[in-house]
Amino acid sequence: RMHAAVVAVARAPRISRLASVAAVSIRGGERARARATLNRAASSGPMAPIVELYARVDETLPADPASTPADESHFRAIAPYMNAVEPRHLAMEPPSTSRRSSEDSEDSARPAQGFFSQLLGRAKSSSSSRSPSRSRSRASGIDCVNLHDSHRFSMCVFRFNEEGTVIPLHNHPRMTVMSKLLYGSLRVRAFDWADDDDGNPGTAPNVPRLARMVRDERVAAPANAFALYPRSCGNIHMFTAVEPSAVLDILSPPYAIGCGRDCHYFEEVPFGPDGGRAPPGHAWLLEVDCPDDFEVERGEYHGPRFGSRSGR
Repeated sequence: RMHAAVVAVARAPRISRLASVAAVSIRGGERARARATLNRAASSGPMAPIVELYARVDETLPADPASTPADESHFRAIAPYMNAVEPRHLAMEPPSTSRRSSEDSEDSARPAQGFFSQLLGRAKSSSSSRSPSRSRSRASGIDCVNLHDSHRFSMCVFRFNEEGTVIPLHNHPRMTVMSKLLYGSLRVRAFDWADDDDGNPGTAPNVPRLARMVRDERVAAPANAFALYPRSCGNIHMFTAVEPSAVLDILSPPYAIGCGRDCHYFEEVPFGPDGGRAPPGHAWLLEVDCPDDFEVERGEYHGPRFGSRSGR
Protein backbone atom coordinates (compact mmCIF):
# COMPACT_ATOMS: atom_id res chain seq x y z
CA ARG A 1 0.00 0.00 0.00
CA MET A 2 1.09 3.57 -0.48
CA HIS A 3 2.46 5.23 2.62
CA ALA A 4 1.86 8.84 3.54
CA ALA A 5 4.81 10.86 4.63
CA VAL A 6 2.56 13.77 3.74
CA VAL A 7 -0.87 13.32 5.27
CA ALA A 8 -2.71 15.29 2.61
CA VAL A 9 -1.18 13.18 -0.15
CA ALA A 10 -2.34 10.03 1.61
CA ARG A 11 -5.85 11.42 1.49
CA ALA A 12 -5.53 12.08 -2.25
CA PRO A 13 -3.72 9.05 -3.76
CA ARG A 14 -4.70 10.16 -7.25
CA ILE A 15 -1.75 12.56 -7.11
CA SER A 16 0.73 9.75 -7.77
CA ARG A 17 -1.33 8.49 -10.72
CA LEU A 18 -1.58 11.99 -12.17
CA ALA A 19 2.17 12.40 -11.77
CA SER A 20 2.69 9.25 -13.83
CA VAL A 21 0.33 10.47 -16.54
CA ALA A 22 2.08 13.83 -16.62
CA ALA A 23 5.47 12.15 -17.02
CA VAL A 24 4.21 10.20 -20.06
CA SER A 25 2.73 13.30 -21.64
CA ILE A 26 6.03 15.16 -21.24
CA ARG A 27 8.10 12.64 -23.19
CA GLY A 28 7.38 13.88 -26.68
CA GLY A 29 7.72 17.57 -25.91
CA GLU A 30 10.47 17.66 -23.32
CA ARG A 31 13.35 18.38 -25.68
CA ALA A 32 11.30 20.94 -27.60
CA ARG A 33 10.41 22.71 -24.36
CA ALA A 34 14.06 22.68 -23.31
CA ARG A 35 15.07 24.29 -26.59
CA ALA A 36 12.34 26.91 -26.23
CA THR A 37 13.48 27.73 -22.70
CA LEU A 38 17.08 28.15 -23.82
CA ASN A 39 16.09 30.28 -26.82
CA ARG A 40 14.12 32.63 -24.59
CA ALA A 41 16.98 32.82 -22.10
CA ALA A 42 19.53 33.51 -24.85
CA SER A 43 17.43 36.29 -26.32
CA SER A 44 17.06 38.04 -22.94
CA GLY A 45 20.74 38.05 -21.93
CA PRO A 46 23.06 35.78 -19.91
CA MET A 47 21.46 32.53 -18.84
CA ALA A 48 20.76 32.01 -15.15
CA PRO A 49 23.02 29.29 -13.67
CA ILE A 50 20.03 27.14 -12.70
CA VAL A 51 18.77 27.29 -16.29
CA GLU A 52 22.25 26.44 -17.57
CA LEU A 53 22.24 23.47 -15.23
CA TYR A 54 18.85 22.31 -16.52
CA ALA A 55 20.08 22.59 -20.13
CA ARG A 56 23.24 20.63 -19.34
CA VAL A 57 21.30 17.89 -17.57
CA ASP A 58 18.80 17.65 -20.41
CA GLU A 59 21.50 17.26 -23.07
CA THR A 60 23.74 14.96 -20.99
CA LEU A 61 21.49 12.32 -19.42
CA PRO A 62 20.59 9.15 -21.34
CA ALA A 63 17.40 9.29 -23.39
CA ASP A 64 15.96 6.43 -21.35
CA PRO A 65 17.64 6.41 -17.93
CA ALA A 66 15.27 3.69 -16.72
CA SER A 67 17.06 1.20 -18.99
CA THR A 68 20.45 2.96 -19.18
CA PRO A 69 21.17 4.62 -15.82
CA ALA A 70 23.28 7.74 -15.63
CA ASP A 71 26.81 6.93 -14.50
CA GLU A 72 29.89 8.73 -13.25
CA SER A 73 30.73 10.14 -16.68
CA HIS A 74 27.34 11.87 -16.82
CA PHE A 75 27.84 13.24 -13.32
CA ARG A 76 31.30 14.60 -14.20
CA ALA A 77 29.76 16.51 -17.11
CA ILE A 78 26.98 17.94 -14.95
CA ALA A 79 28.80 18.59 -11.65
CA PRO A 80 30.49 21.90 -12.65
CA TYR A 81 27.08 23.34 -13.50
CA MET A 82 25.66 22.17 -10.17
CA ASN A 83 28.63 23.68 -8.33
CA ALA A 84 27.93 27.03 -10.00
CA VAL A 85 24.40 27.27 -8.58
CA GLU A 86 23.99 29.40 -5.47
CA PRO A 87 20.87 30.05 -3.37
CA ARG A 88 20.44 33.51 -4.89
CA HIS A 89 20.12 31.96 -8.36
CA LEU A 90 16.96 30.23 -7.09
CA ALA A 91 15.69 33.34 -5.28
CA MET A 92 16.39 31.55 -1.99
CA GLU A 93 18.37 32.58 1.03
CA PRO A 94 19.29 30.92 4.31
CA PRO A 95 16.74 31.64 7.03
CA SER A 96 17.80 34.34 9.44
CA THR A 97 16.44 32.24 12.31
CA SER A 98 15.52 28.60 12.78
CA ARG A 99 11.82 29.46 12.61
CA ARG A 100 9.99 30.12 9.37
CA SER A 101 7.94 33.27 8.98
CA SER A 102 4.18 32.95 9.24
CA GLU A 103 3.90 33.87 5.56
CA ASP A 104 6.27 31.09 4.51
CA SER A 105 4.41 28.61 6.71
CA GLU A 106 1.12 29.58 5.10
CA ASP A 107 2.49 29.26 1.57
CA SER A 108 4.10 25.91 2.32
CA ALA A 109 1.15 24.28 4.06
CA ARG A 110 0.25 22.16 1.05
CA PRO A 111 1.35 18.66 0.10
CA ALA A 112 4.48 18.23 -1.99
CA GLN A 113 3.53 17.61 -5.61
CA GLY A 114 5.12 16.05 -8.68
CA PHE A 115 8.01 13.65 -8.28
CA PHE A 116 8.00 13.82 -4.47
CA SER A 117 4.63 12.11 -4.31
CA GLN A 118 6.53 9.07 -5.58
CA LEU A 119 8.90 9.17 -2.61
CA LEU A 120 5.95 8.26 -0.40
CA GLY A 121 6.14 4.85 -2.07
CA ARG A 122 5.84 1.39 -0.58
CA ALA A 123 7.29 0.29 2.72
CA LYS A 124 6.87 -2.98 4.55
CA SER A 125 5.53 -3.04 8.08
CA SER A 126 7.71 -3.59 11.11
CA SER A 127 7.23 -3.50 14.85
CA SER A 128 10.85 -2.61 15.58
CA SER A 129 11.68 0.20 17.96
CA ARG A 130 12.78 3.72 17.13
CA SER A 131 16.41 4.14 16.05
CA PRO A 132 18.65 6.97 14.77
CA SER A 133 17.18 6.26 11.31
CA ARG A 134 13.80 7.57 12.45
CA SER A 135 12.72 11.15 11.81
CA ARG A 136 11.80 13.93 14.18
CA SER A 137 8.30 15.33 14.51
CA ARG A 138 6.43 17.31 11.89
CA ALA A 139 7.16 20.50 13.83
CA SER A 140 10.79 20.28 12.74
CA GLY A 141 9.80 21.40 9.24
CA ILE A 142 11.02 20.20 5.85
CA ASP A 143 9.69 21.47 2.56
CA CYS A 144 10.31 20.51 -1.05
CA VAL A 145 10.54 23.07 -3.85
CA ASN A 146 9.80 21.40 -7.16
CA LEU A 147 11.81 22.83 -10.08
CA HIS A 148 11.23 20.35 -12.94
CA ASP A 149 9.46 17.04 -13.56
CA SER A 150 9.77 14.66 -16.49
CA HIS A 151 10.10 10.93 -17.13
CA ARG A 152 13.88 11.37 -17.54
CA PHE A 153 14.75 13.49 -14.53
CA SER A 154 13.40 15.66 -11.76
CA MET A 155 14.97 18.68 -10.08
CA CYS A 156 14.01 19.95 -6.65
CA VAL A 157 15.31 21.60 -3.49
CA PHE A 158 14.77 20.13 -0.03
CA ARG A 159 14.84 22.81 2.65
CA PHE A 160 15.56 21.80 6.24
CA ASN A 161 14.13 24.71 8.17
CA GLU A 162 15.42 23.83 11.63
CA GLU A 163 18.42 22.17 13.21
CA GLY A 164 17.81 18.47 13.82
CA THR A 165 15.30 17.88 11.04
CA VAL A 166 15.72 14.52 9.31
CA ILE A 167 14.94 12.84 6.01
CA PRO A 168 14.96 9.25 7.27
CA LEU A 169 17.00 6.39 5.85
CA HIS A 170 15.62 5.55 2.40
CA ASN A 171 16.77 4.19 -0.95
CA HIS A 172 16.68 5.12 -4.64
CA PRO A 173 16.05 1.88 -6.58
CA ARG A 174 17.62 1.83 -10.06
CA MET A 175 18.18 5.57 -9.82
CA THR A 176 21.06 8.03 -10.00
CA VAL A 177 20.83 11.04 -7.70
CA MET A 178 23.06 14.12 -7.89
CA SER A 179 23.05 16.48 -4.91
CA LYS A 180 24.47 19.90 -4.11
CA LEU A 181 24.31 21.51 -0.67
CA LEU A 182 23.23 25.10 -1.27
CA TYR A 183 23.59 26.40 2.28
CA GLY A 184 23.90 25.12 5.83
CA SER A 185 25.37 21.81 6.93
CA LEU A 186 24.07 18.25 7.06
CA ARG A 187 25.10 14.94 8.56
CA VAL A 188 25.05 12.40 5.70
CA ARG A 189 24.87 8.70 6.58
CA ALA A 190 24.83 6.35 3.59
CA PHE A 191 24.97 2.63 2.78
CA ASP A 192 25.03 0.15 -0.10
CA TRP A 193 23.85 -3.44 0.15
CA ALA A 194 26.71 -5.75 1.03
CA ASP A 195 25.34 -8.50 -1.24
CA ASP A 196 25.16 -6.12 -4.22
CA ASP A 197 21.80 -7.56 -5.33
CA ASP A 198 20.30 -4.83 -7.51
CA GLY A 199 17.23 -6.95 -8.21
CA ASN A 200 16.06 -6.68 -4.60
CA PRO A 201 15.94 -3.07 -3.41
CA GLY A 202 14.49 -3.81 0.04
CA THR A 203 14.52 -6.54 2.66
CA ALA A 204 12.36 -9.58 3.27
CA PRO A 205 9.56 -8.93 5.79
CA ASN A 206 11.05 -8.54 9.27
CA VAL A 207 14.43 -9.88 8.08
CA PRO A 208 17.42 -7.51 8.43
CA ARG A 209 19.82 -7.23 5.53
CA LEU A 210 23.53 -6.44 5.72
CA ALA A 211 24.62 -3.09 4.33
CA ARG A 212 28.08 -1.61 3.87
CA MET A 213 28.58 1.87 5.27
CA VAL A 214 29.79 4.25 2.58
CA ARG A 215 29.55 7.60 4.28
CA ASP A 216 29.00 9.04 7.75
CA GLU A 217 30.16 12.62 7.85
CA ARG A 218 29.17 16.24 8.10
CA VAL A 219 28.92 18.21 4.85
CA ALA A 220 28.99 22.00 5.08
CA ALA A 221 28.39 24.61 2.38
CA PRO A 222 30.12 25.61 0.24
CA ALA A 223 30.66 22.03 -0.91
CA ASN A 224 30.99 20.30 -4.25
CA ALA A 225 28.16 18.25 -5.70
CA PHE A 226 28.09 14.51 -5.01
CA ALA A 227 26.23 11.58 -6.54
CA LEU A 228 24.89 8.14 -5.76
CA TYR A 229 24.24 5.38 -8.29
CA PRO A 230 21.91 2.36 -8.45
CA ARG A 231 24.46 0.04 -6.81
CA SER A 232 27.14 2.27 -5.36
CA CYS A 233 28.16 5.47 -3.57
CA GLY A 234 25.50 5.26 -0.88
CA ASN A 235 22.19 4.53 -2.61
CA ILE A 236 20.57 4.22 0.83
CA HIS A 237 21.00 7.40 2.81
CA MET A 238 19.61 9.80 5.37
CA PHE A 239 20.15 13.51 5.98
CA THR A 240 20.13 15.23 9.37
CA ALA A 241 20.30 19.03 9.50
CA VAL A 242 23.11 20.35 11.69
CA GLU A 243 21.64 23.80 11.01
CA PRO A 244 19.00 25.16 8.58
CA SER A 245 20.07 23.81 5.18
CA ALA A 246 18.99 23.33 1.59
CA VAL A 247 19.91 20.59 -0.91
CA LEU A 248 19.47 20.72 -4.67
CA ASP A 249 18.67 17.25 -6.01
CA ILE A 250 18.55 15.82 -9.54
CA LEU A 251 16.94 12.37 -9.75
CA SER A 252 17.27 10.28 -12.91
CA PRO A 253 14.89 8.67 -13.45
CA PRO A 254 12.47 9.91 -10.76
CA TYR A 255 10.67 7.69 -8.28
CA ALA A 256 7.81 5.77 -9.94
CA ILE A 257 5.47 3.55 -7.97
CA GLY A 258 4.84 0.27 -9.77
CA CYS A 259 7.86 0.66 -12.05
CA GLY A 260 10.46 -0.79 -9.70
CA ARG A 261 11.33 2.64 -8.31
CA ASP A 262 9.26 2.77 -5.13
CA CYS A 263 10.85 4.41 -2.09
CA HIS A 264 11.73 2.01 0.73
CA TYR A 265 12.47 3.18 4.27
CA PHE A 266 14.86 1.49 6.69
CA GLU A 267 16.19 1.62 10.20
CA GLU A 268 19.37 0.23 11.68
CA VAL A 269 18.94 -2.72 14.01
CA PRO A 270 21.64 -4.28 16.22
CA PHE A 271 21.32 -7.92 15.15
CA GLY A 272 21.02 -9.87 11.89
CA PRO A 273 18.73 -12.80 11.06
CA ASP A 274 20.97 -15.23 12.99
CA GLY A 275 21.39 -12.96 16.00
CA GLY A 276 24.90 -11.79 15.10
CA ARG A 277 26.14 -8.22 15.09
CA ALA A 278 27.27 -6.53 11.89
CA PRO A 279 31.00 -6.61 11.11
CA PRO A 280 32.99 -3.35 11.31
CA GLY A 281 31.98 -0.84 8.66
CA HIS A 282 28.58 -2.49 8.18
CA ALA A 283 25.07 -2.32 9.64
CA TRP A 284 21.93 -4.44 9.65
CA LEU A 285 19.06 -2.59 7.97
CA LEU A 286 15.41 -3.50 8.38
CA GLU A 287 12.71 -2.20 6.06
CA VAL A 288 10.01 -0.25 7.90
CA ASP A 289 6.95 1.83 7.20
CA CYS A 290 7.46 5.44 6.28
CA PRO A 291 7.76 7.07 9.74
CA ASP A 292 4.48 8.61 10.85
CA ASP A 293 6.21 11.83 11.85
CA PHE A 294 7.97 12.33 8.52
CA GLU A 295 6.04 14.98 6.62
CA VAL A 296 7.16 17.26 3.82
CA GLU A 297 5.35 20.38 2.71
CA ARG A 298 5.43 22.04 -0.68
CA GLY A 299 7.67 25.09 -0.86
CA GLU A 300 7.07 28.06 -3.11
CA TYR A 301 9.49 28.79 -5.94
CA HIS A 302 10.19 32.36 -7.10
CA GLY A 303 13.27 31.81 -9.26
CA PRO A 304 13.74 31.48 -13.05
CA ARG A 305 11.22 29.23 -14.82
CA PHE A 306 12.43 26.39 -17.01
CA GLY A 307 11.54 22.86 -18.09
CA SER A 308 8.14 21.70 -16.88
CA ARG A 309 7.67 25.02 -15.09
CA SER A 310 8.42 27.18 -18.14
CA GLY A 311 4.77 27.41 -19.19
CA ARG A 312 3.39 28.15 -15.71
